[in-house]
Amino acid sequence: MIFEMIPCSGDDREFLLEQADNAFNTIAQPEEDADEELVFVVTDENGDLLGGCILSVDGLRTASIYDLWVAEAFRRQGMASALLREAEREAKKRGCYLAMVGTFDWQAKPFYDKHGYMLNDTMTGVPKGHDHFFMTKRLDCTSEGYCPSAHKGYEIKCGDEKDVELLSARLHEYDSVIAPREHEYIPLSKKIVDESGKIIAGFVGGVDGWNGTDIDALWVEEKYRNQGIGSQLLVELEREVKENGADVMFIEAFDWNVGFFKKNGYERVTGMLEDYPKGHVMYCMQKSL
Repeated sequence: MIFEMIPCSGDDREFLLEQADNAFNTIAQPEEDADEELVFVVTDENGDLLGGCILSVDGLRTASIYDLWVAEAFRRQGMASALLREAEREAKKRGCYLAMVGTFDWQAKPFYDKHGYMLNDTMTGVPKGHDHFFMTKRLDCTSEGYCPSAHKGYEIKCGDEKDVELLSARLHEYDSVIAPREHEYIPLSKKIVDESGKIIAGFVGGVDGWNGTDIDALWVEEKYRNQGIGSQLLVELEREVKENGADVMFIEAFDWNVGFFKKNGYERVTGMLEDYPKGHVMYCMQKSL
C-alpha cells in the first residue's frame, strides 16, 4: 500500500513520541513517575564551577551519566572519579541496576574502563575521523571501586538548572575544539493520516552537527501494521538523513523489533546489551546509505 507522507507540526511530533513510548512501555513496563534528573557539582570558595556531571534515572531503573566535565586545572586530581562515584551512589540509592555512558575517543574511555565500565558499541566516523563509545556498568553487582592515587575529598553538592546549562556549554566548548560541528541539529519528521486527518503512522528523528543520526520514534497504529507502512517510513527517513549529509544510519533495536530492521537492511550488529530492559536484549545496528 502507498501512503502519502506529510511534514509534522510540533504537536504531531509530540504525539508520535508519546505513541512510540506507549508501545515500548507495553513490553518493558517502566515504573510510573520514576524519571529524575540530578546534577552534581564542585565549586570553589567563590561559587565558580570547577566540575560536575548529570545523572538521569528512568522508569526502567537505569541511569545515564552525561556531561561529566572538570576544569583543566583540576584534571587528573580525582575530581572526576569523585563525581562519578557520587552519581553511581545516588543511582544505586534509587534502585538502578545499570549505568550507561557515552564518550568519544578524545574524551574519557580509559577513565570509564578503570571504573569498571564495559564497551557495548562503537560508532565509527561520527564525527568524521573519530569514534563514539557506548559503555555500561552493572550497579547490582559487587565490584572493587577504583580510587586514583591523587584522590582528594572533594565536596560535592547538588546543582540546579543553571549548572546543567553551564556543564553542557563547557563540554560543548571542549568538544568543539577537537571536532567542530558542521551545523545545528536537523530535526526530521513525517506523518501519515487517514481520511479524517487522524495520524496513523509516522517517524521522528534527526541529524546532529556531526552527521550522526537517530530515530526517536517510528510508529504505526496497530491495525495498520504488517502492510509495509513501517518500511516506507524508514525508507523516507533514510532518504532525508542522506540528503542532510549523513551516510550511515545508526539505530537501537530490541529483541521484539530487531527482525523488522534486519528485514530492512540493518544487517550489521555493532553491539549488544543484554538484560536491557530487564529480560530483553538491545541491539546497536548500522546501515550504510
